Amino acid sequence: MNLPTDPLVRDRALAVPAASVFVMLVPLAFLVAGLALRFLAFRAALPGVPAADFAQALCRWDCEWYVRIAEEGYDPFPVPARVAGGNWAFFPLFPGLVGLARLILPFPTMVTATLVSLAVSYAAAVAAWPLLAGNRRAYALYAAFLLAGPFSVYFTTFMTEAMFVLLTIGVFLALRQSNYLLAGVLAALLSATRIVGVFIVFAIVIAMFLEHRRRGGTVAGFIPELLKRPFWLLAIVVSPLGAFVYMAYLDWQLGDALAFQHVQRAWGRVVGNPAVYLWHSLTSFPGAGFLPSTPQQQGLAAVFGLVMTGVLAWKRRLPEAVFSLFCIVIPLSAGTISFVRFMAGLAPVCLMAVELLAARSWLFALALLVLLAGGYFGTFGWLTGYLSLV
Repeated sequence: MNLPTDPLVRDRALAVPAASVFVMLVPLAFLVAGLALRFLAFRAALPGVPAADFAQALCRWDCEWYVRIAEEGYDPFPVPARVAGGNWAFFPLFPGLVGLARLILPFPTMVTATLVSLAVSYAAAVAAWPLLAGNRRAYALYAAFLLAGPFSVYFTTFMTEAMFVLLTIGVFLALRQSNYLLAGVLAALLSATRIVGVFIVFAIVIAMFLEHRRRGGTVAGFIPELLKRPFWLLAIVVSPLGAFVYMAYLDWQLGDALAFQHVQRAWGRVVGNPAVYLWHSLTSFPGAGFLPSTPQQQGLAAVFGLVMTGVLAWKRRLPEAVFSLFCIVIPLSAGTISFVRFMAGLAPVCLMAVELLAARSWLFALALLVLLAGGYFGTFGWLTGYLSLV
């Protein structure tokens, strides 16, 4: 390679590949470390289970529903053996992707799903680099969080969190580059991953409005400007398309386009006041001991999400803040169940958190240590049925 003779130009030329190596290798290191930590926890929690069943043993809770979708598709009617509900609550993009991978790879479903999840989570970590503005400490923390942290089981087994994170990061990367059509296409895929993905359309519209204002446009002139930009309009129209396609399928299959919502009754989820649900969770004190109860832990996860959303708004990162707020308040209107998982999979909230933790070197070191230790104990809790992780 012929390097420039100017020292400053040469140093910059060398810095680019060095940064690329860092970005690629750091998540890879945590991917390997995470596998080791989860395997050690697996051996400790289930010593009698063969090592070959490692991937299958990590399939718990909603993972079993995704396996059925990948192998058999959606139910044509309720399944009494499964809490009188069908599998329509689970959106199709990720289980469909794993189902396609099963046709190519000669492995059991959970092994295939694990490989796909690891690849998606690795891609999500790499994609987060630009959003973290080259902050190496924050990047390392986020890669550790996804691939080796206490909630890495969500991102490395067979759950939708990995795909939801990757697509969310992709949308906000596209918005940073004012590539609204790409953002709309990725948003459509996001809406086919989880129902709250449809609300990212508001983030796209806000990003358009902010760009309009930066160019000197007025508030009243935004709608006329929007009507002059067909690609902006197309991005908005396309954004919820994934959810609409799934709803059309459910209408054809069951005669109920909202079956994904109606089936929530099988799990006792009732729409109500999110503030009331949060208050009930936070005041559900344990009968004994000092640790917060499971409802309190879920409620604290929601509070953490709301606080980080407030920080995003304070830093004027309004598209991320608005999307995060929808992703917290909408699920909260049905209770705080699974809120630890929901917050772990909410990329803007977690990216904001790692940025704060990376502000001081000692805090970064402590956070990294806690994440890696949590990778073991979180997996152990997952395998032994710790309800806060559901």
